[in-house]
This record gives sequence, structure tokens and C-alpha cells, in this order.
Amino acid sequence: MMEEEIEYLIVGQGIAGTMLSHFLLRQNKKIKVIDLFHPNSSSNIAAGVVNPVTGRRMAKSWMIDELLPFAKQAYRELEKELKVSFLFEQPIYRIFSSEDDKKIWDKKKQDAEYFEYLGDWLPQTDDHIESPYGIGIIKNAMWMDVPVLIRAFREKLLQENLLLEDSFDYERLEMDENGFRYGHLRAKYLVFCEGYKAIYNPFFSSIPFTTAKGEHLVVQSEQLSTGRIYNRNTYILPKSPGRYTLGSTFVWDDLSETVSEESRKELLAKWHKMTSADAIIVEEKAGIRPTMKDRRPVVGRHTKWPHMFILNGMGTKGVSLSPYFSWQLIQYIQSGNPLPEEVNPDRFV
Repeated sequence: MMEEEIEYLIVGQGIAGTMLSHFLLRQNKKIKVIDLFHPNSSSNIAAGVVNPVTGRRMAKSWMIDELLPFAKQAYRELEKELKVSFLFEQPIYRIFSSEDDKKIWDKKKQDAEYFEYLGDWLPQTDDHIESPYGIGIIKNAMWMDVPVLIRAFREKLLQENLLLEDSFDYERLEMDENGFRYGHLRAKYLVFCEGYKAIYNPFFSSIPFTTAKGEHLVVQSEQLSTGRIYNRNTYILPKSPGRYTLGSTFVWDDLSETVSEESRKELLAKWHKMTSADAIIVEEKAGIRPTMKDRRPVVGRHTKWPHMFILNGMGTKGVSLSPYFSWQLIQYIQSGNPLPEEVNPDRFV
């Protein structure tokens, strides 16, 4: 096979690899993506909810003021390009667990930083929703049907002969001062966007990735009828009439790709804290997330090989983080624009 010269070799086609590829193709860069489809990757099973205000203290997510508008614009552009719909902007209805929750809400709502995120709170909403302390409306939230995006972009890559459907073999990689050779490919830059498989990457072995299994259920309910996203320690996300995604979990000591009985019970217990409606499990999904102990992504250059980069560690926030940091990495590579120190891979050395 004749040698093929490209600018960027991208390993992985999850959300990060997809967004990186999208931005580079818009610049007319020559790329090739290596990815073996895995139905239980975190991108392919992600519920895709983006909540700008999280936790017991109802704190704004890190960098959400910059991340959210950038992500929305990027995804809307991709929807037009791919001729599919996968981004849905709608509020999250947070069910308060106590009177203290309402007090925290009311106090935060007076803060100018929270004006565009915290709305009114309501005494009651849909039938069968258990909300004795009320419900707060989180504005500027959204959810993304991640598998729809991944499949549509994958089809584009295949049609344009930009995807090698294979696992990346680290031993086949050859390096010199000008770039990389991988089989018949000659690339100037190499970017690893492997998700949790980064734990096997010998070039970034100093990064202390932690892996967390996320599990969710798809349930059918004849009693609950709502188009609202509800949140109380987990999400009830409506997908179609009477059918909801319920999740997800964090499991640190089990990397199997099946939902455990313990997690099944945990999720159903959380369902029944939010609603008195029935629930019949119709589907179960589990996938492994790449997470960092400091809850910040890993974006930057290899310490030894200046043309090698990593874009990973998005954890549960891949939908909001991936567009922004894909673009920031491109600007870093092409123009030398600095990346935030908080995402520097060298922070662990």
C-alpha cells in the first residue's frame, strides 16, 4: 500500500475525537481517525445531560459560562452539517430534598453569577412526582443524544475514507523528529482521544487515570407522563412517551460492562424517591468513563515527543467539555495559544 501523508492521526472517536475531527475538517486539514466501534464505550451509552448547577451546594460547574455557549454553537453547526438532530435544550427540574435546599436555592438565586441558571421554584409539577419540599428550575440546561452524533459522524468519516476501523497498536508506531509513521500512514501530529483505554497507553502512563463504570436503566412507566427532566441524585430523562432513561451510577471497583444487581436496586430506589409511578426495566446499559481525581480533563503535549498530544479525562462532562477543549487544543498546536494549567498533563509529574 502506498504511503499516505496526513497532518493529524486521531486515535478514538468518542465525543472528544469526534469534535476534534470536526474542527480540523472545517479547516480542511488532512486527518485519519483510528477507532474500533465499541457499543459500551462511555460515549455510546452516555445519557448526555448537561447540568450547569450541581451538587448539594448547587454550585456552578467548572467553566460553564465559557463551555456552554461554545458547545451549543458547535453542536448546532454539526446538526446542520450531518442533517440529524441530537441536541435538546430544556430545563432541569431539581427536586429539593429538604427545606435547606430551598434556602440555598433562594440565596444563590440572588447572586448575579447564577441569574441565567437558577429560575423559580415550584410547589408541585407533574402527577406522581414526589416533591414535598418543592422543585427548582435549572435554566440553560440541555441533553444530547450522544449515540446519534457518534453514529452520524462515523458514517461521514467512512464515506470520506477517513476512518480506520481497528484497534490502535502502540508497537506499530514509529516516531522521529518530523512526526509519526503508522503502517502506511505518515502523520505530522498524533492525538490520543481514547477514553478509558488511555490506561493502557504506554506514552502517557504517568497520568493517574481512574476509571468509573456508569450504568443506567431505560424504564417504561404507564403512570408517569412527563416531558421534563427531573433530578434528585440521579436523572429521569424522557426519551419517548412513557419511556425514560434513569441514571447514572458511579462504580469504582467493577469494570465489567453489565449493570450489577446492586446498581439496579440503587437506581430503582432513586426512581421511587422521585416518583410514585411504576417502572418496568426494558433496557440496561453500562460503560466505563475516563475520570481524573481532580475532575479536570487532560489536554496537552507529551513531554518527550512534541508532536504527540492527549485529549482525555472528560469524565461525566464530555458533552460540555469536549467541544471547547478540542478547539483549544487545536489553537495550542497551530498557534501556540496557552492551555489552562488546570488541564496540563504535566500536573501529575
